[in-house]
Amino acid sequence: MEPSARVLLTEIAGREELRRLAVQVPEGALVGLGDRDRVAEARKACADFDHVMFVEGSREEIPWVDAWFDVILDGRPEAPTPEMLRVLKAGGRIEPIPR
Repeated sequence: MEPSARVLLTEIAGREELRRLAVQVPEGALVGLGDRDRVAEARKACADFDHVMFVEGSREEIPWVDAWFDVILDGRPEAPTPEMLRVLKAGGRIEPIPR
């Protein structure tokens, strides 16, 4: 992944995975979606990163502007939702969440 990539994570991963992803995009942004509890946990886990943000949402309801993300990491990349396609930049890509 490019260091300046804007990445959307449709399912908030565990602490170590989140931190690993954040380190990969130091000049970009990492935005994770989840329920209130997962968002709160993720915010604590990544509080020392200024380019990482977690918001309540899901792959069906993404609270973000159109065409902003370069990469979307998703559990079902073969079946993107209309919301995922809306927030993905032209030429962007949808990939499986690395496990």
